[in-house]
Amino acid sequence: MERLLKSSGARRPGTGTGTGTGPGTRTRRGARSLLSAAACVFAVTLTAAACSVPSDQAASTADGASSTGAKGPAEVSDLKIAYFSAGTSNAYLQAAIKAAKKEAGALGVKLDVFDGQFDAQKQFDQIQTALTSGRYNAFAVEPNDGNLVCKLLTKNAADKGILVSVFNLPICGRATELGDKTWEPGTVTYVGGQTLDVYRAWVDQVIKDNPGGAKVALISGPDLNANTICFQEAAKEFAKHKGFKVVARQSTDYTTPKGLAAAQTILRANPDLDVIMSNFSGMSRGVVQAVSGVKRAGKVKIYDFGGDAWALDSVKRGSLEQSVMMLPAQETIEAIRALADHVKGEDVPHFINLTESSALPGTPFATRATIGDFHPEY
Repeated sequence: MERLLKSSGARRPGTGTGTGTGPGTRTRRGARSLLSAAACVFAVTLTAAACSVPSDQAASTADGASSTGAKGPAEVSDLKIAYFSAGTSNAYLQAAIKAAKKEAGALGVKLDVFDGQFDAQKQFDQIQTALTSGRYNAFAVEPNDGNLVCKLLTKNAADKGILVSVFNLPICGRATELGDKTWEPGTVTYVGGQTLDVYRAWVDQVIKDNPGGAKVALISGPDLNANTICFQEAAKEFAKHKGFKVVARQSTDYTTPKGLAAAQTILRANPDLDVIMSNFSGMSRGVVQAVSGVKRAGKVKIYDFGGDAWALDSVKRGSLEQSVMMLPAQETIEAIRALADHVKGEDVPHFINLTESSALPGTPFATRATIGDFHPEY
């Protein structure tokens, strides 16, 4: 996990002073953190219709990488925010929406929530309609497909004078970038905590915990989702270490039933399996059920990514080896605050790194030995 401690240009969220509610307090926007890492995100896409606009077709600007798109309204109180959620059907997304509404209320700004229903094309249509409606001057976007909506968010929105902050999932082909490179010119900021280096550190932990090697299965979200892309990329490290082999890969919709079914299929085909890695706590519930159902609890190690209340309790009880924390409430609070700070003329970092949050004890990796230092947001 040492790779997460190298310097980057990202800001440490959740420290200092600031407006609004949320875990911890925050620094002035001009601050820069000395840690690195962060976020591949959580947003989900279930359609394959959508890898259309890479970064080189996004906003073309006179000042290049310094551009943050539109200027925005004159006063924070004039903000009219359209909040595009990947969906609304799980506890993570619901916690994020609740936090966004609370922060908007604290700032005294208008905020409307749009449910993307895990459908990339539906969300594209929602954003396009909002662009032409004239009702909004700011967007906070959790993209189901960051490539499909690239031009809408970086060029079309700026042309309409609409500010954009992106959270949980990079846009415009930046899924496996690190640090400030997760940010796309034409937007105010990118907020996240699941970048490729976090996934690599997760894989490194599995390798460290199993010095004799292991047969490993990967259970992820949809194939086009950015954290799935990061997960699969990081897992290539196993092939470089003697005794490790990825024997199965299953994609799901992040739900418990699909996680259960995927794990059952994997366990039937691999009776000598050593490790299952599941990159969302909702799926991990199903994985624990499947492993218990074939009486292999304690024999198959389960590594979780999500850090919800159930996951932390399961680490404490020994059902999970560890869990990587995600902060849906702080993620959306930072995305909303970034819009307000931009309007106030404050310096907003291109990348706000949630793995450096003061809500975490210096690391997003919760283990049995450190579980008391972590507090779930959902």
